[in-house]
Amino acid sequence: MNKGERDTLEDLLRRASPRPVPAPEDLTAVKSAVRDEWRTVTTRRTDRRRLANFAIAASVLVGVFAVLNILRVPAVDVVQVARIEKSFGPVYVLGEQAELRPTRNLSDVMSGQTIVTGDGAGLALSWAAGGSLRADENTRIRFSSGEAVFVEEGRVYFDSIASSIGGTDVADVPVFMLQTQYGDIRHLGTQYMTDVARDSLVVSVREGEVMIDGTYHDQTITSGQQATFVGSQRPSILSVSRTGQAWDWVGRTTPAADVDGRSLHQFLVWVSREMGLELRFEGKAEAVAEAAILRGTIDTEPADALRMRLATAALKWRIDQGVIYITD
Repeated sequence: MNKGERDTLEDLLRRASPRPVPAPEDLTAVKSAVRDEWRTVTTRRTDRRRLANFAIAASVLVGVFAVLNILRVPAVDVVQVARIEKSFGPVYVLGEQAELRPTRNLSDVMSGQTIVTGDGAGLALSWAAGGSLRADENTRIRFSSGEAVFVEEGRVYFDSIASSIGGTDVADVPVFMLQTQYGDIRHLGTQYMTDVARDSLVVSVREGEVMIDGTYHDQTITSGQQATFVGSQRPSILSVSRTGQAWDWVGRTTPAADVDGRSLHQFLVWVSREMGLELRFEGKAEAVAEAAILRGTIDTEPADALRMRLATAALKWRIDQGVIYITD
């Protein structure tokens, strides 16, 4: 601004009338209004910060509760589900750290336990509710409860009649379900074998009937039938022999049987069932078998026991097309 402009401005200011001075009460009201507005603004900012902090804390708590809920294991009663009657080869129970522990001192099997059999091994268990459960080599079973087992892999055989001479009533069918990743298997008084592989499930029925509640398809099969499940395909049904090489491992796992005071007839009924054979008598053989009384305990495979017991009796035997014939 040059000198002329400054002179003009000063002249205008001298001519202007004096500005009015606000009253003291007006100044007080204005200051109070400004102070209230400042407090309101700062309170809103504080509330927003508090709300944000609360939201963060709530999110953290929700996350903690979610993790604890996942980790929390419901209380389940541990019960005895089976008892080991016979074992050979490397047999292990899975530990809490997924380690394999030998079963040398294990007799009772409890719910929640997992048993693993190694190469050349075999296992026979008496099911607490009734029946006989067998496991072949390289098999892994988790004992879910007193009514079911989960077969992760391998071969398992179940006989709803306990493996004893003159034992369980056939009409007394135990509650038992065999579970697999491909579906659940229920029986109606039967003997059946289940083979669980990485990509398939094979169920073979020696006696009676089983119902398979599959992941994709359901199927019922009876004595002499075999069902194979692969992926989502419909199961294929084939005829299968009730005895032979596929069943040989079952005989190796047959637990010892007490025959002391039992008749030869009772023994023959037991051994034919263990071998998957029908039993027929010719001539006076049945009367002879009922009169003969046995002593001791059988702790060999059923086929060997048959040869040894009949060698000392006045009876002969032969096997033909799934039938064992006893003649005098």
